[in-house]
Amino acid sequence: MKISRPQPATIISIVALVMASTGSAVAAVSFARNAGAVDGKSAVGSGATLSHAAGKLITTQAKGAGKGTIAAKYLDVHGPAATTFGHSVPVPDNAASVPTQIGGIPGLGTLTATCADQDNTVGQGDPQTTITFQNTSGDTVNQSRTIGGGNPAVGAIAANTQSSFTINGSSTFELHLERRGTNYFVRGVIRQDGRGTNAAACLVYGFALAVSG
Repeated sequence: MKISRPQPATIISIVALVMASTGSAVAAVSFARNAGAVDGKSAVGSGATLSHAAGKLITTQAKGAGKGTIAAKYLDVHGPAATTFGHSVPVPDNAASVPTQIGGIPGLGTLTATCADQDNTVGQGDPQTTITFQNTSGDTVNQSRTIGGGNPAVGAIAANTQSSFTINGSSTFELHLERRGTNYFVRGVIRQDGRGTNAAACLVYGFALAVSG
């Protein structure tokens, strides 16, 4: 049997068919790889590391207190960072408590509260609260401090030293600390609880805002 040589038109048709089929396969693979991508960027879960998430979309958190929001670690770390505090510190009879940390900022220092007894009578506490900032920055920290409705006390805290102020009763306070463009603002309330009893305590609560340039 003699096999006829394919006509040029037939060869062109076969090549076109193969190319069309191959192109569809490549397109299908490409579509599968990019399914769910937005602007060519695939999404990663909220638990992904920063290096793995770089250049990709981030999903919101699926559970917990941050459900429906983006985890804080993916947000701008140079923006404002707010924290809150609230502590009830029992006053030891005729003594002072150990310092309780109520705030602070890495690279700047820590903020503590101490509750002491002003009444020497046994079994009768009279809470006195002392707020102390410990400068651990290794540099001078600028400070502005206001108690109640008084005028601000403006000064500086030398490296590796501390600055304290005492409130004998109930009042408010504001503290503004700054070092090389990093600002730390604290607004707090101090309340005497159980004065004249053996269950006296210092209640300290408020919020702090840290901003870095």
